[in-house]
Amino acid sequence: MPQTLCPNCGHSPIPRGARACPSCGEPFDHLQSHKKVGRMRLDRPMVEADDDATVFGGDLVTSAVSAHPGPAAGVLLASAAAWFVRAAGLLGSLEDPTWTYGLVCLGAVLALVLVLNRGPAKGMAQVGVVVQLLATGWLAREAPLAPVHVAYFILGVLALVMVVGEPGPMRRYLGLGLGLGAAVASAGLLALPIAGTSGAGVRQSLVGSELGYRLELPAGWGQLTREQLAPHLVLPASTLQGGGVGFGDMAQGRYGLLWVERGTGKAAAVGCKGLLQALGGTLGEAVSLPAPPALGSKATVHPLRTPGGAGGTLACGVLADGRLVGLAVVAAQASGGADEVAFTTVGAGLALQ
Repeated sequence: MPQTLCPNCGHSPIPRGARACPSCGEPFDHLQSHKKVGRMRLDRPMVEADDDATVFGGDLVTSAVSAHPGPAAGVLLASAAAWFVRAAGLLGSLEDPTWTYGLVCLGAVLALVLVLNRGPAKGMAQVGVVVQLLATGWLAREAPLAPVHVAYFILGVLALVMVVGEPGPMRRYLGLGLGLGAAVASAGLLALPIAGTSGAGVRQSLVGSELGYRLELPAGWGQLTREQLAPHLVLPASTLQGGGVGFGDMAQGRYGLLWVERGTGKAAAVGCKGLLQALGGTLGEAVSLPAPPALGSKATVHPLRTPGGAGGTLACGVLADGRLVGLAVVAAQASGGADEVAFTTVGAGLALQ
């Protein structure tokens, strides 16, 4: 018959529900486990409690879930945000395929899985981050040493470090800080012009949502300020109705600008003449070089000579909605056919909405 005994003096049996030992007076109610110990069968072995077990399944030894999922989830969310900026081309375009949006969803889902902390959450996160790293490497195959690709790869490595094992306090908070910094740096590098062999294949996108334009620059070209354009090209000051953006490849001595002006109500010839005057150039006879497709079939192309001595081409036209659009590309030193190729290449990347 099952018996009970006093843990202090060994007296047995102990009456059911007793709060103290009848023999030595040892109280039971101050013990955390007095109700279990007092009525434990002597013929049944004790089972040790699993101190590492979690309330969601799994344990800290197998790392099925995490005791502190917040920092790792924060890095994954920051990674998803950085990939969204890249996929949407908000700061610059790398001409990534549309499935890049899948990496955005992957990062967000993995962060949610870690926060829910159920089942093999850590294992799922590890597999997902490895997939993201493989995709990052594939997207960087043409320019693996480009700073923007290196930054995104470092971001993936930091995310992987955060989901391997159970990180201690130092790894959690240091990883969170480095991960957030890497996400900001990765997105920020999209807005910088990248030249040289390490940046080959990386293209910057100039977007003007208010004026309705998007210009994909050739590899090695980037946005330039008014000061960087001078003295080769003059960027007119923005007005309430229009504005422009400068760009170029300073290493090759090529400069350009895009000007968009809303609702001028002017004829194409008058508007183009005024734009030429604002650029400090003179209007020459139209040439047979085709205008960029985005300007329409009625756009005209003129040779352009600036006061700084640069020479190139200006395409100008009025769209159906009345916007005046001008695209100019000049070279510090004229090189004939190469100048026309540069103008054509830049014009092919122009899209108007």
